[in-house]
Amino acid sequence: MAAIIAAAPSRRRYTYRGYRRHPRSILFCIVMITIIVKLGFFIHSHLSIISPPEDLTPAKPVERLDIPMLFKFGEPLSSWKTAWIVHQELDSEVIHELKQACTFDLVYTWVNGSDPDLEAMRQRYKILSPAFATMAMSSGKGAKRRRKGEDPTLNRFRDMDELRYSLRSVAQYAEAGLFKTIRILTTDVEEQQEEDQERPTGERTLHQQTPQWLDLDKAKGMVKLVRHSEMYEDLAVLPSFNSLSIESQMHRIPGLADIFVYLNDDVFFGNPINSASLWTPLYGFVFHLDTLTTVGPAPAGPVEDLSAVGEWHSLTYTNSILSKQFGARHRVYLAHIPHVLSVSLMNEIQALWPQEFTKTSQHRFRGEGQAREIQVSFLLAHYVMERLRETQLKSYWTYRLDRNQDGRLDWEERHHLLEMVETYHSAMVKRRREADPRSVENVTTGFLKGYDDRLYRAGISINATTYALSGQDEYPFMLASGNLKKPSRVQNKRPYYVKRGERQCVFEVEFCLGAAFRNQTVAWVDASTGAGSIFERMAFTEFHCSDCLLHILRHAGEAAGTSAIMPLDRASKAFGEVAADLYKYNYVVGQTDFAFLQLKNARQAEGALNGLMRRKEAVSFFCINDDVPDNALTVKKVRSVFSEFLKRRFPVSSPWEKPGSAEEIAW
Repeated sequence: MAAIIAAAPSRRRYTYRGYRRHPRSILFCIVMITIIVKLGFFIHSHLSIISPPEDLTPAKPVERLDIPMLFKFGEPLSSWKTAWIVHQELDSEVIHELKQACTFDLVYTWVNGSDPDLEAMRQRYKILSPAFATMAMSSGKGAKRRRKGEDPTLNRFRDMDELRYSLRSVAQYAEAGLFKTIRILTTDVEEQQEEDQERPTGERTLHQQTPQWLDLDKAKGMVKLVRHSEMYEDLAVLPSFNSLSIESQMHRIPGLADIFVYLNDDVFFGNPINSASLWTPLYGFVFHLDTLTTVGPAPAGPVEDLSAVGEWHSLTYTNSILSKQFGARHRVYLAHIPHVLSVSLMNEIQALWPQEFTKTSQHRFRGEGQAREIQVSFLLAHYVMERLRETQLKSYWTYRLDRNQDGRLDWEERHHLLEMVETYHSAMVKRRREADPRSVENVTTGFLKGYDDRLYRAGISINATTYALSGQDEYPFMLASGNLKKPSRVQNKRPYYVKRGERQCVFEVEFCLGAAFRNQTVAWVDASTGAGSIFERMAFTEFHCSDCLLHILRHAGEAAGTSAIMPLDRASKAFGEVAADLYKYNYVVGQTDFAFLQLKNARQAEGALNGLMRRKEAVSFFCINDDVPDNALTVKKVRSVFSEFLKRRFPVSSPWEKPGSAEEIAW
């Protein structure tokens, strides 16, 4: 080998002078590059002629389900709620009673994965799972880990005493009276027995998992343990080791308050919190969204390794369901902080998609059934946003635009919309000429104008959360630089999250509503809102059109509240139904300083937790996710670091801990 290497000729070094001696070679290279570039342009241009441009390909129509009549309209509103939602007028006689509605139930999901009985039971049911059987025969990415005996899903069940300190954070920072009861969802565990080990079901001794430090006598009904068997519709699917399955049944907890707050045990309060950060009777749900992270409308691909199934599979599948109903858009991710849910709305959503709830509840392990599972917090938040948007659009289209209620839009009715659009466009052009970067948004009539003062008058102070946008004004997430001459499927996918005063859009009538809409010689166009209608295409298939229309409608409104889209006949049944739905789906986008940490190893964990401690005064919510691999030494080191942080951050025991803790806080 040495001889061969020695005999190999040395490479010739080319210098600038060397290249000057070969002009023909240089000229040849230039000519060839020119030919290749021109050939590329020629092929591209001819392909564009042969096949229609992507821009002309229509978006896939939605596949809408009809909402069951039982849930179609909200409860008849009291007079003060109607006055508030329509005109933003507050009744002085009820304003001091609003605070009473700001009491919720708090729900935790909790499991002690360190319990050997639970781990033994989990292993027995894994053997019965078809998904695990298929995975065992595969040679995918997880095969190597399985051969080593590693289980990358153990961190989902590992208990690092998070629940104790999460409850301490609630006791320390939640406003007095904010939570009526605290429900901790636990599983019934089969005790290991020498006999009958091969039979995973049948008569076994069961015990309810209970935190060892929890003193239920001291809780006096404030803290309650709820067995999964008390809320599951189908007991045959238990036990469940899938948090998505458990979450899909939470709204069935007996006696649960309609508005409740859901916490994983790794979520903590970090500053004083009141209802203004969660839900209020004036502004509805407070959704905390990670606007830089969006979830696509198509479900994830086939699942080969259940251990690799994370939250993204359930999120994309959930969005695919929403997309069939409301339009295939990228939807914004919910932050890892407390989620606000509603029993009545969960019942409504389940009535619309009953099979999805059933399937998810039946998946004993996450990822079964090709991970076609719903994520209820994401589902409810975006369902509320979409239903409010749908209510606003339908009310305007059916009861304002179609003024004579004959199901047809004549020229005079259509001209009213066209004139409104032209007025908006003219004002927008004028703004641009004046070099004013703001849009033409009428900020004086925004639903959030003076919201902090109104809440204060109702006895609800703003502390940790500020309100950025209200769904009553418009859909918060327009497409960034949306082109309303093109279908939604070829648009920039990132939603548009900017302040109301800086929003703008151009409503293209021909694309959004069809050429006939602007044609004065056309006697009428269909005003229906059902399948295949102009409205359905504008509102859901080409959703960017209706986002812009809502924006223009809100700008055109001269009065506070939602009167610009309400039915003209105040005495009509429709007026009450629209007002009820506007109130039922009322929400704001809240902004709160929060942190999300993932613990991976001791050194990284120590640095991340020390950084969080330094921001103690600023962070109002934080989630600390156990992402430690299945390694005993690493787990031990991280557990020690994490434990020290929790003791420093929340040193005072909650009122519900057994004696032996530090000085207790009065609830």
